[in-house]
Amino acid sequence: MYTFFLDLHNLLRWALAIVGVAALVMAWAGAASRAPWNSAQNGVGRAFTILMDVQVLVGVLLYAVFSPITTNAFRDFGAAMKVDQTRFFLVEHMPLMLIALVLFHLGAVRGRKANSPLQAAIYYTIGLALVAYAIPWGRPLLPGLT
Repeated sequence: MYTFFLDLHNLLRWALAIVGVAALVMAWAGAASRAPWNSAQNGVGRAFTILMDVQVLVGVLLYAVFSPITTNAFRDFGAAMKVDQTRFFLVEHMPLMLIALVLFHLGAVRGRKANSPLQAAIYYTIGLALVAYAIPWGRPLLPGLT
């Protein structure tokens, strides 16, 4: 099960990156043209937040149930904090992704309710910067196949 969820989590990150960049470009384009929030921006924003919701759900399952990294780390938290990779997954990756999730939802809601692509663009930009920082880029696309 661990390999399945890890592969799913890795594939979803690429789908999230593609849709996230599309949402970001559309929001900044709307902000630059001073156009109101439109249905296309709303649809991409909704897809973006749904993908992030699914990604975080899979990540929480990995974190709490399936990952040998976190399950072993919780046995001796002090020792785990001395290992860079383990510390990254325990105290950096998950909290930053949860903050990004909140920012993406705020961006989609503020864009729609305030009729402002600029507000969505700002929240999306900050959220995507957090995601870019918190992704373990050194991992292969499908770790279960290597």
